[in-house]
Amino acid sequence: MKKKIFLCDDNVLILEALELVLSMTDATVVSENKSSQALSYILREKPDIFICDLSMPEVNGEDLIKQIRTRKEFNDMFILCISASYDANNIALHAGADHFLPKPFEMDVLLSIVNEALA
Repeated sequence: MKKKIFLCDDNVLILEALELVLSMTDATVVSENKSSQALSYILREKPDIFICDLSMPEVNGEDLIKQIRTRKEFNDMFILCISASYDANNIALHAGADHFLPKPFEMDVLLSIVNEALA
């Protein structure tokens, strides 16, 4: 069965760029720019990888990660948090993210992290 990557960032241009790059993987890539919709998608579709921004209106990435990590069925989900915020690394990892990538980042670094998580 094909693995799924779910992206959530309020910046549509960033989402489009991430979708384009991640389409080079063997996974299905789905994105959402409304963070308030992210948790319902995750609960319904159970993606293998969740990539989210930390600073988003409505529901921030920290709260999304914490909500996901409270559910046992998502213990194996790989969560990658991306952000340009100050101290975002500590916030993301404390919330339960598996990895943090500061913005701006090289797309080949993103691909390397995602391909490793998919393996």
